[in-house]
Amino acid sequence: MKKIYILFCFILLNVNVFSQNGLYGIVRKNYYSIVRNPTDTNQTFEQFDSATIRLGFLNPSSGQVSNIGSNLYNQTINLTGAALNPYDSTFIYIGADKINTIDLNTGVIINSIPLSNPIQSSYFDNFRFNNSDSTMYGLARRSYLDPITNTLVGEVYMAKANTNTGVITQISPSSVGNGYALLGSSIDPYQMVYYYSDGTHIIGLDIYTGLVYSKVVINNVFGTTFGNFTYNCNDNKIYGLIGKNYFRTVTDSLGTYEILDSNTQTLGTINPNSGIVTQVSANTLSKVGYTINGGSTIDPNTNTYYFNIGTKVIGVSIFDGTIVSDPSFIFSDGQYFDLIRNLQSCYSAYSLRKKPTNVASVNSQKNNIQVYPNPFKNTVSVNGGNQQIGTVEIYSISGSLIKKQNITENGQEIELSELKSGIYFLKINTPENESTFIKICKSE
Repeated sequence: MKKIYILFCFILLNVNVFSQNGLYGIVRKNYYSIVRNPTDTNQTFEQFDSATIRLGFLNPSSGQVSNIGSNLYNQTINLTGAALNPYDSTFIYIGADKINTIDLNTGVIINSIPLSNPIQSSYFDNFRFNNSDSTMYGLARRSYLDPITNTLVGEVYMAKANTNTGVITQISPSSVGNGYALLGSSIDPYQMVYYYSDGTHIIGLDIYTGLVYSKVVINNVFGTTFGNFTYNCNDNKIYGLIGKNYFRTVTDSLGTYEILDSNTQTLGTINPNSGIVTQVSANTLSKVGYTINGGSTIDPNTNTYYFNIGTKVIGVSIFDGTIVSDPSFIFSDGQYFDLIRNLQSCYSAYSLRKKPTNVASVNSQKNNIQVYPNPFKNTVSVNGGNQQIGTVEIYSISGSLIKKQNITENGQEIELSELKSGIYFLKINTPENESTFIKICKSE
């Protein structure tokens, strides 16, 4: 009888977690010290000293932020993304250059490990949890100095991160862009597509292959921006905020010019295949912008879209765009509440689109030359198609010549097992004295 009672209590505890209509996130508190002005000792000012974070839970109806557990951590956090795993009740964030996993029930960090990319050092941003395969996806971002053009080049790859090992795995065979805008991200768990924005386009990346699934210009006739977007599994739509800037004309000693006067936010949806933005309601939700903190989510039980403006989280009905809750934060010990996530958003979603069986090799887009695989481990093959190739030269990222080899037939392999993991350049020379540079990556 005692065993049955214990099991019953365990079931009740888990049902209680899933029945809460609230939001999990990170509670931050900053500490300052009083410093004297070195040029005027009669003056003092506040100087940032340190910050603490902890896991918290928000009741969106009252604004009450409850701290989970008594654990405080002295860390800064990456505000571009967070992940909530409802299947093992954990919250994942990046802080102090580590990927951290917190137990939702106790607030204890159960795993904290540095992130590493075996191909080349990179950041991991804009990440979210995909409920259909229990994996965390985001963007591996880095930049390097191109030795050929002597310019700084940005690269973005579809990637996933292992919360137990900290290893970032690049899925994209080559860079899909040179950056992203701080407008949010979302995952369609049914079609296995990750969406982000570069400011002008909404871009979908195939989670299976890392290739661009869709890329369309954002067609927004209702405002100037569309951001803080998230996917709703109830109706398979991407919801976000339509921002509209208002300017006023100022004339002074510098001349006549426009300055930003105000900004309004309204709820909308975007079709990722056409880029068309549709307004859910014309009602103004906020006259200030949302915080750049990976902070938007949808509660499927109440059909409410939530976003953070810094002093409060505003809840909006996805049916008519009306505000259903907007109380200011009430902290027991904190100042900010970031990275909001809902436990039941897309819970139990499953993939309808299966992994493609045939994935074409990546072309250089120049002269139909193919270099594959890319990334590679030990060898790469070069195929010139209908074009004859003479020699191939391999350069380091600093521009040093490492190896030179004659190519006598299409598909010929080049042995590169002696190279360390990282980025290299292939200079492909034709008998007609034409050259093509292709960037390749060596993995472990």
